[in-house]
Amino acid sequence: MLEAIILIGIQASGKSSFYHKYFANTHVHINLDTLHTRNKEGILLRKCIDNQYSFVIDNTNPQVEDRQKYIQMLQDKGYKVIGYYFQSAIAECIARNEMRSGKARISKKGILGTYAKLQLPTIEEGFDTLYYVRLLENGTFQVDTWNETI
Repeated sequence: MLEAIILIGIQASGKSSFYHKYFANTHVHINLDTLHTRNKEGILLRKCIDNQYSFVIDNTNPQVEDRQKYIQMLQDKGYKVIGYYFQSAIAECIARNEMRSGKARISKKGILGTYAKLQLPTIEEGFDTLYYVRLLENGTFQVDTWNETI
């Protein structure tokens, strides 16, 4: 089955590491950090849909409207839409970000700005399945089925 996976969480919450660990061999990586523009993102997204490739959208996707633009595009395209919400503990993410260098390092203001507009996802947005992901201290991930009380 075709999968469209939408990662949700603030910077340095583990989204890209999760993609590389679990999906790099099976899903196309759609990420503004590497594509740089929404236009290039849109071209790759349409190419994936037209060619029926499974893909992961690896951006922060903090608000419902950020996610809706993808979900609406995928309706009636035969994709199972899966969301992974990453625990976005602000202090932990800022600490992980401090270990980054170069362009990978985001300003603290940028992380706080994303955190301020972060909205928890819901099944009602159009997801077929939702998961809650925690990046553990040892670098592994704990993935749980979504629970609306999270």
